[in-house]
Amino acid sequence: MLAEIPITFEHPWLLLVALLVVPMLLLAKIGSAGQSRGKLVGSLVARSLLLILLAVALARPAIVDRGESLTLMVVADMSQSIPRELQRNSEQFLARVEEAKRNEEDRIGVVTVAEASEIRQTPDVNARIQLDHAGDPAATNLSAAVRTAISLLPTDTANRILLVSDGNETESSVLEAIELASANDIPIDVLPIEYEYEREVVFEGFKAPSRARMGQSVDLRAFIHSAVETEGTLRLRRNDRVIDLDPGSDSTGIRIGLDAGINSITIPVTLEQGGAQRFRAIFEPDDPTADSLLENNLFDAVTFVSNDGRVLVVTDAPAEVEAFVTAIRAGGIEVVVEPSSVMASGMALLNGFDTVVLSNVPRWSIDSEADQAIRSYVHDLGGGLVMLGGDQSFGAGGWIDSETARALPLRLDPPQERQMTRGALALIMHSCEMPQGNYWGQKTAIAAIEALSSLDYVGIITFNFAAIGQQVNGCSWSFPLQLAGDKQGAIAAAKSMVIGDMPDFTGSMQLAEQGLGAINAGQRHVIVISDGDPAPPPKGLLDKFVAQGITITTIMVGGHGTGSDRQNMQGVAEYTGGTFYNVTNPKALPKIFIKEATLVSRSLIQEGDYETQVVPSLDGPTRGISTTPGIDGFVLTVPREGLVKIPIKIPVEDGEDPLLASWNHGLGKAVAFTSDVGARWAGAWTTWPGFQPFWEQVIRWSMRPATPSNLSIRTSIDDQGLAVVEVEVLSADGGFADFLPGEARVLSPDGTGKPVPLQQIGPGRYRTDFAVEQQGAYLVNAVFPGEDGEAAASVQAAVAVPYRREFATTRDNRVLLEMIAERTGGRIFRPEVDLEIVDPFDRTGLAMPVSPTRIWDIVIVLAASLFVLDVAVRRLSLERRRQRLQRPTGDGGTVEAWRMARRRASGEGGVTEAGDPTLASRRVEVGEDEAGEFSVGDDLGAVRRDDAEAAARRSSRRETTADQDKQAASDGAEDMTSRLLRAKRRASGEDRGSNDG
Repeated sequence: MLAEIPITFEHPWLLLVALLVVPMLLLAKIGSAGQSRGKLVGSLVARSLLLILLAVALARPAIVDRGESLTLMVVADMSQSIPRELQRNSEQFLARVEEAKRNEEDRIGVVTVAEASEIRQTPDVNARIQLDHAGDPAATNLSAAVRTAISLLPTDTANRILLVSDGNETESSVLEAIELASANDIPIDVLPIEYEYEREVVFEGFKAPSRARMGQSVDLRAFIHSAVETEGTLRLRRNDRVIDLDPGSDSTGIRIGLDAGINSITIPVTLEQGGAQRFRAIFEPDDPTADSLLENNLFDAVTFVSNDGRVLVVTDAPAEVEAFVTAIRAGGIEVVVEPSSVMASGMALLNGFDTVVLSNVPRWSIDSEADQAIRSYVHDLGGGLVMLGGDQSFGAGGWIDSETARALPLRLDPPQERQMTRGALALIMHSCEMPQGNYWGQKTAIAAIEALSSLDYVGIITFNFAAIGQQVNGCSWSFPLQLAGDKQGAIAAAKSMVIGDMPDFTGSMQLAEQGLGAINAGQRHVIVISDGDPAPPPKGLLDKFVAQGITITTIMVGGHGTGSDRQNMQGVAEYTGGTFYNVTNPKALPKIFIKEATLVSRSLIQEGDYETQVVPSLDGPTRGISTTPGIDGFVLTVPREGLVKIPIKIPVEDGEDPLLASWNHGLGKAVAFTSDVGARWAGAWTTWPGFQPFWEQVIRWSMRPATPSNLSIRTSIDDQGLAVVEVEVLSADGGFADFLPGEARVLSPDGTGKPVPLQQIGPGRYRTDFAVEQQGAYLVNAVFPGEDGEAAASVQAAVAVPYRREFATTRDNRVLLEMIAERTGGRIFRPEVDLEIVDPFDRTGLAMPVSPTRIWDIVIVLAASLFVLDVAVRRLSLERRRQRLQRPTGDGGTVEAWRMARRRASGEGGVTEAGDPTLASRRVEVGEDEAGEFSVGDDLGAVRRDDAEAAARRSSRRETTADQDKQAASDGAEDMTSRLLRAKRRASGEDRGSNDG
């Protein structure tokens, strides 16, 4: 019977506190003398209930609601390894699961998974199963998906999980997650997606030596697994360029036949170039049906080829660096000249050189990945960087706050104390119509802000009716026009701006014109991004821009814009002297914004006749050089804090500006030369006799040191998918070098780097491993400190991941799926199962949940109310019998007071308290009697008066007082008459006559 009561206690043993009622009643009985029975009973009842309620509250009661519904969380594997046809079959099965829900209170939730899990539907009674997945499908993380599903399960229903997968996972281990499900009694049902590629070719390995010498012939070995006998063509690429393996035929590849099983093919090649050589082998089957997955038909390997030094010169104007390149080659250094577009190859290109030279290359000519790669190349891989000046270099080229700028020994912002012309930029953001409009709007605005100097003005205009402040047609400053400063405020505003769909450009451009017109800046510029569908601004407004020299650049992106909209946007740009861009690839937007934002930073370029001053140095890139020619221009920069050396300076009126600066950055070195190396600014340098030795010395100082012969490195990938790096170090005497604090700098394909400690595993042998989750080449630079304070020695290698592990499997992993169901008490479904017989929402064996709702706070409120009642019963009681006896007396006193008031008003009685002391005495007596009318503080033992005697005394006293009042009134009246008569006689003289007689 008690079990059916839906109340539970968190601390039931505290209910024993209620037993204190017994001693409380006993004590109350002993001390109840002098109290009325009614008051005693009321007080005891209130106190007893109060104590019982306090005991209940301490025990923490809760009303228990027992649930009857069930939640089914669907976890659907959307990875790319599952054949699309089988994916459709699983979707049809889940549609039948949705229809099989019979209880209207049951809920369904959906989590999809590939590389990461995504919540498609939180548990809901009206949920629909939809399996769209936006993440990367080239990986599987079942563990994350199951954990996400568990976290979404409600506590007021019974719960089940339905896992739809092939069982192949590439990230983490689902076994850890199912332990969590088992501990929480959550069964995981499984729908295996079963398949097996019976005709499949998989590249399982490709071996190349980690290091070799230039000109050496090496053997590359390819390991290919084939399910059946097949034939095809094997092709080879080196640094993305095709190698002709069969010069005697029209094909660049070689014909091979594969047996069922593992096949080993050897490919001899000659290493004709130094640096990192990336090889890629590709197998193409003759019969397309003999191979189901093409993604696993290739493999990569990297070999580092030692040479005497190799330099990459990046420039879009080869003629300007001709003398510079000639001077370096004269020193026996191999030089490769490439346009800035080659930087798209990223680290695979850079690591093949010992120094990279950027000659007047603007930031907008490369993407963000290449920008990151340049810094990582210097900091993590020990490469050298030399940046040469020009009208599109350093701060004038948009490099301010870039990743590359962090590697330079100079800060590209102008000095705060320098008096110079400022720029002003207004951004009009209307990117909401393009795909991922908010994302690209933020990204482009931030790119423009970062390209500005701290002394430039910047502001952002958007369409947002909800914005606070001045508005024109719904447009307002989401970041008011102001100095960029450290740019953190502007960047934060760009990240949080609300980009609405503005109906016309009039309001936004009017704000821009008003804001920029009030700024004293050398260059004032507006950048507009839109699909062009807002109505164009009136000509009169554009005339104001032209009159003030404010230029407008318009960038048209995909959306609702038409041909006429394009003409309007192009017309605005041309009319105001700006530039029009029609962008089809949004990835180009950041480059455009950087380029346009840099227009306001032209004041960083300093042109004129400048002398140079050399600070003698015993080391570094200018060792032994005492004088240098003058220059005709440079880009203004500021020395960076730290161990920066500035051996050549430019004397100016305000002090000295750097011409050449150098420092060590991470494992590499960087040099900045703020003038150019061509005829525009450095014409005197090209004819200077010291030009060739100067630049050869600078380049050699910056180059990555050659790998010492006492270091060797090997890399591989183990069965767990971890990259393994092993390094062998020998001492100068040929023995093993032990107990060295080595470290490996690992650079991922996406350009991010991280240090990994090397652990000694044997005499002179050091080892480390790390997870490889991205496709591409992981570059490793193993670094050891030199002996006796010498410079650190390093050796490079690479770990190639040609394709994701998702494509390495050729069949499902049913064993893992059965283990999941067994360990959690789940079931294994077949796609053709009759869901009328096998219920996905089956509650058998599930403990239906209870949902407690606390009520102890309500009990506390009731107890507080009883406490107030208890106090009232004991301390504020009024004697009813005394009230009855006092009622007539009170009435008589009231009538008498009324009569006295009438006499005073009519002048009949001028009696006052001073004239009649009985009034004061009566008032005191009445006050004393009134004080005796109440019995207060029974617990304090107040003495009760006898009601009858008190009434008699008051009656006698009032009668006496009444007689006295009448006599006093009569005497008073007589005295008053006598006084009036005497006054009258005095007035008539009668009184005087009487005195005379």
